[in-house]
Amino acid sequence: MDYLKILENSFNVSKEMFECPPENRLEYLGDHVFDFTTYDGTMSSLFAQRAVEVCEAINNRKTFEYIEDEERYKWFLLMCNMPFFSDKLEWGTSIRGAWWNYKIKFSCLGLFEGYDQLTEPMEFNQNEWEVFIKAIVDFSKNEI
Repeated sequence: MDYLKILENSFNVSKEMFECPPENRLEYLGDHVFDFTTYDGTMSSLFAQRAVEVCEAINNRKTFEYIEDEERYKWFLLMCNMPFFSDKLEWGTSIRGAWWNYKIKFSCLGLFEGYDQLTEPMEFNQNEWEVFIKAIVDFSKNEI
């Protein structure tokens, strides 16, 4: 699957069809992929930015480097406890070295193929999930 294409299409559909369309890609990710509830586009964008950073650190196995900064350390721990992350992570003896589960089930109502909403849960193995996460990072790259 071309996840970047799905994210691009979904963002465009959400701007067209949603009652409260997202102002930018980060707000879209925050509200419709990471599933944060803020009712505040600025905060959704901030949360999404941090979530994308944490996703990238986990994907690249650079969590220890990411959390060297005290502010990022706080965001890392917060994000790892958010629903998007919490059931998709393993960490052995320390959350600081988290990695993605080997099997992941994911559903959200913010993804579309064409105008067809993807309502069924998507199942990923670890490698497929990492490809999906990379697409999220690439999708948001210009706004971080």
